[in-house]
Amino acid sequence: MRQVSNWCVRVAVVAGAWLSAAPGAALGDPATALSSLQPYAARYQVSYRGLNGGEIESNFKRGTAPGQWQYETRVFPTLLARIAISSQAHELSVIQANAAGIRPLSFNFDDGSASAAKDVRLVYDWNELTVTGSVEGKPVALAITPGTHDTSSVQAAMILELLAGRKPQGFKIITGGKLREYRYWPEGTQQVMTPYGQVEAEVWASQRTGSNRVTKTWHAASLGYVPVQAIQYRKGNPEVQMKLVKLKRG
Repeated sequence: MRQVSNWCVRVAVVAGAWLSAAPGAALGDPATALSSLQPYAARYQVSYRGLNGGEIESNFKRGTAPGQWQYETRVFPTLLARIAISSQAHELSVIQANAAGIRPLSFNFDDGSASAAKDVRLVYDWNELTVTGSVEGKPVALAITPGTHDTSSVQAAMILELLAGRKPQGFKIITGGKLREYRYWPEGTQQVMTPYGQVEAEVWASQRTGSNRVTKTWHAASLGYVPVQAIQYRKGNPEVQMKLVKLKRG
């Protein structure tokens, strides 16, 4: 899947959309965690190989049906980054949240151009255990299993795992029109400076099977495990970096 541009290809894998819960909540299980989820808007400063790429904003809000949520990701690229990404590009994901956890219902990416050649449209059928749609003009039909995610819904799933006090070991994620395995592991805690002062954050790393890229995300418990920083490394060198610059709840 070509997430919000070649600039954003790495960005969305690093972050996608980031759900948040009540600050400092000790939730213990997915059902209690779900009751604490709240709408939010978060902005992150993005750099790619040391170059300022602009900002990315994620908006998380309730959907039109009970237990349904939507989040939209938009980019605010610098003039240089607009060579690779349109300021009109955006993602919209619809997910369902219940006591069993998070599952995606649909995912749409529009690259902001008049052409649909780089767009992505995915629809999940959990009765038939399939996902269908198109990726960059090519039809997609995949068999899925419970727990399958896209690059957006997996962020919600990760937040719920942390709120429930669990330590996930991996997720199946649809990228590039294929179902891929991603391994997750914890790397302790670190102090991170944010617009809200210094916070302690859990560091989580993830890697797709066969990839030379590793993504590390800093989840701050005091902010409801909302990520405050994310870095993707390629062969050990930082490539994409994101830092929280603004967070609005409710």
